[in-house]
Amino acid sequence: MHDVISPPPNFTLAIAPGVPSSRLSALLALQRAQEPGVAMAVREVSDQELMTGLQEGRYDAGLSLSGAGDHLTSSRRLWCESMAVAIPPRSRLVNQAKLTISDLQDYPIYRWRVEACPLLDERLASLMPVDQENILSATSFEMMALWVSSGYGIGVCAQSRIERAHQWGIGMRPLADGPYNIVTYLQRPHAQADSAAKRFERRALQIAGEGAR
Repeated sequence: MHDVISPPPNFTLAIAPGVPSSRLSALLALQRAQEPGVAMAVREVSDQELMTGLQEGRYDAGLSLSGAGDHLTSSRRLWCESMAVAIPPRSRLVNQAKLTISDLQDYPIYRWRVEACPLLDERLASLMPVDQENILSATSFEMMALWVSSGYGIGVCAQSRIERAHQWGIGMRPLADGPYNIVTYLQRPHAQADSAAKRFERRALQIAGEGAR
């Protein structure tokens, strides 16, 4: 009689735009090291698809920059990223160690809209002249970095992304009048009984705690 070998359990993680970071990399590495027998599938999806997929049972968990849950899903705050200013190498702003929102009002500002920060966007909008479109939308961080490095304006996005894009020739200055942060949230179904999802949540909270120290 032959033993029946069960297939390894599967865990499907949905990741919304803007979430990938060094902490997510650390989380996936920890997951792989501690549960090598769990076959993980990672899906890059929109925020709407993430919520729909969780509700329909297609994803076991999701990571997004939106904390909005509903009666079918729970949301746990994990880690936050400070927003900063990306500046061209020859900008006058290079001479300032820190910047405030008011320092930016004379420049075209590129924003990657998936990094929504309500307080920041509200203050930027309040400073800009009504008859001028100084806040410009970029479809990705790479496009924002392209415009900034070419001298077409400045960018406001997660500080860690600017630091990793040093090879683009852009500088980084922190914002002094914040805090302006974006937050990564873990989303999963309320009624979920899968222990693999609960263990993944514990690891996510562990990585979040290590980053906060």
